[in-house]
Amino acid sequence: MAGFISLMILIPLIGAIITFLTRTREQARAVAFLTSGISLVISLVLFMRFDSSSSQVQFQELYPWISSLGINLKFGLDGIGMPLVLLSTIVIPLTIIFAWGETKQANQFYGLILLELVGVLGVFTSLDFFVFYIFWEIVLIPMYFLISIWGGPRKDYAAIKFFIYTHVASLVMLLAIFSLFFNAWQLTGTPSFDMFTLLKNYQVIDSPLLKDAIFLALLFGFIVKMPAVPFHTWLPDAHVEAPTAGSVILAALLLKMGGYGLFRVILPLLPYSGSPGYLVTLMAIIGVVSILYGTFLALAQRDLKKMVAYSSISHMGYVTLGAAALIPLSVSGAMYQQFSHGLITCVLFMSCGVIQHGAGTRIIGDLGGIAKHMPKLAFLMLAGFLASLGLPGMSGFIAEFLILINSYFTLPTFVILALFGIVFTAGYHLWAMQRAVFGTYNEKLGHIHDIATYEMVSMAILVLLVIYFGLNPNPVLNMMTTNAKQLVEFVSLKGVIT
Repeated sequence: MAGFISLMILIPLIGAIITFLTRTREQARAVAFLTSGISLVISLVLFMRFDSSSSQVQFQELYPWISSLGINLKFGLDGIGMPLVLLSTIVIPLTIIFAWGETKQANQFYGLILLELVGVLGVFTSLDFFVFYIFWEIVLIPMYFLISIWGGPRKDYAAIKFFIYTHVASLVMLLAIFSLFFNAWQLTGTPSFDMFTLLKNYQVIDSPLLKDAIFLALLFGFIVKMPAVPFHTWLPDAHVEAPTAGSVILAALLLKMGGYGLFRVILPLLPYSGSPGYLVTLMAIIGVVSILYGTFLALAQRDLKKMVAYSSISHMGYVTLGAAALIPLSVSGAMYQQFSHGLITCVLFMSCGVIQHGAGTRIIGDLGGIAKHMPKLAFLMLAGFLASLGLPGMSGFIAEFLILINSYFTLPTFVILALFGIVFTAGYHLWAMQRAVFGTYNEKLGHIHDIATYEMVSMAILVLLVIYFGLNPNPVLNMMTTNAKQLVEFVSLKGVIT
């Protein structure tokens, strides 16, 4: 399997370059779909050959780059990264299918989508902190242009706000990475950006204050990307103004980078931090506040797409809560929430895009009874909403059940508060469906057409995956649980939990 990871990243990069050079829409979307499809095939091969019983990094690749600074192109996969790589390679081809009818600057549109795939795959596979940061920043640029060129009326404001928020958070994270690098260099006498080396050498930093500063700087970079309250305000604007494909990629993949950072970096650092008990409590507070605040804001929205955007903030709060609980199944549940939400949120944002295109509005009060003219969309949208509110038999239920049940052992008060979010989450989903989709048809909408075939295919595949992983979570949950056990055992041995 040597070279498969780098090949999986390189092919969409080459595809993006070719796509930018194409002259017709047909050529652009064909190249984009073909190259993203090849990455999907490679990820499936890696997934099928992945040993879920091992917590070790598998399929490692190492290519020397800047040896004088200890920077190498080092890639690998474990139970934390493998599910997110699979998610990324599933979402991008389906997003391209959904956006098959895009006509505006199609070569640039599809090329930017492929660059997003390159960025997220690099983040989820890089084992060198410097290379990890490069890929972390790469994803900002194509998303900025997707919003600013193909976005809505306030696209420039939303794009700039998105870029400033996430870039500033990334710079704070970069300072922490450099601090780890220079401290490790001073200790060992050898420069290295190897991720595991820097995380290991964090423990020998003398100053508890410096340890906490590094930890909080990294945590800040990750929770802004998720995003968590109170650093969430860039997300609703970005979602509302972004084209549907941009919203799908943003919610399904870019937000997961923040959660990935919690498991890859934050939890391994936690036992060596200056104040681990306080930091666990801080993470739990951030998680619960995000769950409740996102839920109540979603309940108050008039714009269907903005409601879904706030629901993402709420659902990502479960990731932080599960990670803070430090129980093997709560941590694996949080990982599974990332994977599950990535699939479900695609259906939700795609539904909003179809409604906007067909009815000319996303305002819930201006819709009503659209199931009469859009029955196929209504069915798929209802499936997505039921999955999002945690209906048993769908992937969302598995994730939230694992998080809440197991987090209760260490964070009972926070879990009880989070349960209120479950009730109101069901409320705003069902209320929105009742007002927008069912009931008496609003004749002012005129005659609207149902979902296009290519859009329906994309959404139907996602719904089937949500159901499949709701009934059979083991293919991805087993590998997550193996790594979650290792993380929790490591943290517990250092006395953070008992």
